[in-house]
Amino acid sequence: MIDSAKSVPFMFTLAQSRFGLDRYRLPRDLRLASIACALTIAVCTAGVYALGPTSIHMASRHQFVWLTTFFFQTQDAFWLIVVAFLLLGVAVVRLPAVASHASSVIFRHPRTVIVTLAALVLICGMAGSYVVFHNYHLSRDEILAEFDATILRSGMAIAPVESEWRPFASALAPAFMVPIADGAGFASTYLPVNASFRAIIGLVTDSAWTSPLLAALAVAAIFGVARRLWPARLDAALISALLVATSSQVLVTSMTSYAMTAHLTVNLIWLWLFLRNDKIGHGAAIGVGFLACGLHQLIFHPLFVAPFIVRLWASGRRPLALAYIAGYSVICLFWISYWQIMIEWQGFSRQASSDAGPVYFMARAAFLFASFDWTGLGLMLKNALRFVDWQNPIILPFALLAYRPVRNGDGIARELSTGLALTLAAMFILVPYQGHGWGYRYLHGLIGSLSLLAGYGWIALSKRATRNEMAASWMMLTMGSAVAWLVLLPAHAKQAHDFVMPYVRAAGAIGHAATDLVVIDQSGLLFAGDLVRNDPFLRNRPKVLDLTLLDEANLTDLCARYSITMFGRRQGLAFGISPNDEQTKFDDDVRAKKKAAMARLSCGVDMAVSVNNDTRF
Repeated sequence: MIDSAKSVPFMFTLAQSRFGLDRYRLPRDLRLASIACALTIAVCTAGVYALGPTSIHMASRHQFVWLTTFFFQTQDAFWLIVVAFLLLGVAVVRLPAVASHASSVIFRHPRTVIVTLAALVLICGMAGSYVVFHNYHLSRDEILAEFDATILRSGMAIAPVESEWRPFASALAPAFMVPIADGAGFASTYLPVNASFRAIIGLVTDSAWTSPLLAALAVAAIFGVARRLWPARLDAALISALLVATSSQVLVTSMTSYAMTAHLTVNLIWLWLFLRNDKIGHGAAIGVGFLACGLHQLIFHPLFVAPFIVRLWASGRRPLALAYIAGYSVICLFWISYWQIMIEWQGFSRQASSDAGPVYFMARAAFLFASFDWTGLGLMLKNALRFVDWQNPIILPFALLAYRPVRNGDGIARELSTGLALTLAAMFILVPYQGHGWGYRYLHGLIGSLSLLAGYGWIALSKRATRNEMAASWMMLTMGSAVAWLVLLPAHAKQAHDFVMPYVRAAGAIGHAATDLVVIDQSGLLFAGDLVRNDPFLRNRPKVLDLTLLDEANLTDLCARYSITMFGRRQGLAFGISPNDEQTKFDDDVRAKKKAAMARLSCGVDMAVSVNNDTRF
């Protein structure tokens, strides 16, 4: 039984507030932090508008970067101002004290609270997968997670392509495929662990349950981490878990197949093991690190881990630091070579394996470094604002109060903040454009770090504040969590739903086409190329091909053997897909010539669509 009187110094036993009617000011430090966060959000939001659209130079290198601005203007700007006013409001008014009875019940049954939070996260993710996203994988990252999971469930790492379809392999597959000679096989360039999780869950139930289960586990994991950090501060542990469970980014992303939910959970499990600080814990942490590095992209987990290894070295525990360095060196080398190993294991050509090994990895990294542009700062500012908008509104001021623990090197506060800084710096240099994402997904694996920093901030605050001021702080936490769950989450879920639905309708129509093939002409449409999706073993009918990647010889062959439906701008607009001439104009003329060639062959019929946009399939 946990002694709540010892573990929580500021349990509300205020006789004068037994009915929760007394009002108190927040502690001075928290008021200043809230005002600073509100003003920063407001100034940065205004600054984004003042800077105007992304520069022409950046647009020429990344033709889709405007999507970040689109999300900022249509999804984030309004709610950022709401968050700023909320933080400003709680800083200047007196807040009613939280009734002592409710808090005492919570602290008497902490495990029940955590199980309840985890269950709510699980239910939210499972329901949202169907209600918000209709179990539809919007972006290529999401498509490929399920694509690879389907392959892995078959016992293979690469899906072989029948000789009949190899000439059309590039037009049949989503983007980001491992280069395999002559189109002999399909597998994405993403590493396989997230897809493996989906493959395993898919053997038992719907693979859509994978991310909700992982998100629920993240709530339990952060509570376990916090209890190890602060065994005498149950309040800080519960707050850290609550901040994860009330993050719109955590909840909405758990409705998708993005690997970022797994990054969050596995990072927290790694930290829980690391904090055991024994041979079993450190050995298991390296094992978990193997999974974390292979989730989908190699870079993310090492950036989280690096500050902890540096800490071991700096504190004189150099043999242990060297063990981690050696372990992660082997892990990184394995995952860099993973596709080369799989290609040779499944008997594909050695040329293909050399194209997918360490040389390919180094060439890709060199390209990203060479593409660095300072104008990416504008994108990173919008990314950071989007990240803030999709969190519990009060996480930022509490995390800001962790500056003293960070400065003093208390616990692991400095390592947590360094991991956040390293990831932001790396993404600015390598990939400032995130593309699709509910929140800023490149920081998703570190939402636990930010929540733990907020826990450090809460503890630092409680050491300096009066009991009445802490009562007001609890009320701020309650208000922020209520806004996060009851206002921001429904708003963000609706934003995600409205964005994805045109593609759900279009994909339904494509899947119900009566012909052998559907050819997608993405000219003048927003992300219509992502409608090209097939079973990795090409067992689906109709098969869907990208017109851009078919040459005239391919078209002549296909037209001679198969019935074909065309899906283009008219159909996309009818289903609600947004027009975007800028996105595709650089190769619209190429597709126009191919359509003309099909017309000369009297090949292909335009897909019939409903007169209105409300058609459902």
